[in-house]
This record gives sequence, structure tokens and C-alpha cells, in this order.
Amino acid sequence: MIKEPITNIGYTRLVSEITNLKETEIPEIIQNIKISASYGDLTENAEYEAALERQGFLLTRLSELQSLLNKLIIIDPLNNNHNKISFGSTFKALNMNTNEELIYTLVGGYESDPQRGLISYNSPLAKVFFNKEVDDEVVLTLNNISTYYEILDVYFDLNKIKSI
Repeated sequence: MIKEPITNIGYTRLVSEITNLKETEIPEIIQNIKISASYGDLTENAEYEAALERQGFLLTRLSELQSLLNKLIIIDPLNNNHNKISFGSTFKALNMNTNEELIYTLVGGYESDPQRGLISYNSPLAKVFFNKEVDDEVVLTLNNISTYYEILDVYFDLNKIKSI
């Protein structure tokens, strides 16, 4: 099985979410189901139906997260050399088609949030930039459209990683 990288901060967040589901949210919804079931006729009990639906969602989420845990490998980006773009690197690139500067950080899939500039190391964009360094030029072609980039800076930004 191929392991997917995750930062130690992302791993801690994942474990916290699992713990919260197990110790707080699922026990609360089980209690809500018991209370709403005590109201009588379950066929027309909207609270009961909503609680059952919520329980299904929470149990599915817990199962997904626990399954994800088995596929992860913790990589501390502090240990990487950030002269070249690698896991945990933050880099600034110039979109040479639009002259727009973009800043991205390479993270694991679970941690990715493109709106915040956190891109999965497995994304097409990340694959184009991986192992490149300042002044390298790269081409990303998606749907027969080529976008040209120049790498302006590569560094490690602990605050960006902490924001995951």
C-alpha cells in the first residue's frame, strides 16, 4: 500500500477529530436518539429521523478517518531541504500567462485547501512543481491549455504549516 504523507500538525488534527467524534459527538447523538425515541410514534418523529441521519453521517465520517489513518505516513517538513520544492515547501510562482504571482504550500491530500494555497502533493499542479527550484520554468497543461510558470522563491513557512 502506498502511504500518503501528512504533516505532524495535520496528523494531530486528524486524531483530534477522531477523538471528538468518539468521545463527544457520537455519544451525544446516541443520547439524542434515545430521547427522541421516547416521544412515541417513530414514524412521524422528525427529531428521531434527523438524529438517526446525523448518527449515520458521524459513523461514516469516523470510519473514513480511521481508514485514512492506516494510509498515512507522518513527514516533518522541517527535515526536508527546501532549496527545491518538496513536501511542506511554500513557493512563490509567477503565472507568465497572466503575470499573477501565486503562493502555494505542498501538503498531503487530507490537509489540502486550495483556497488557502495548500495544495495536495498529488495534484497535477504540485506534480509539475515538485523538485523544482528558483528560476526554473514549468508548464502545466490541463484540458489542452498550457500555463507557464516561473518559480520565484522556495522556502519553509512554519506559520503556514501551523495554519493547517
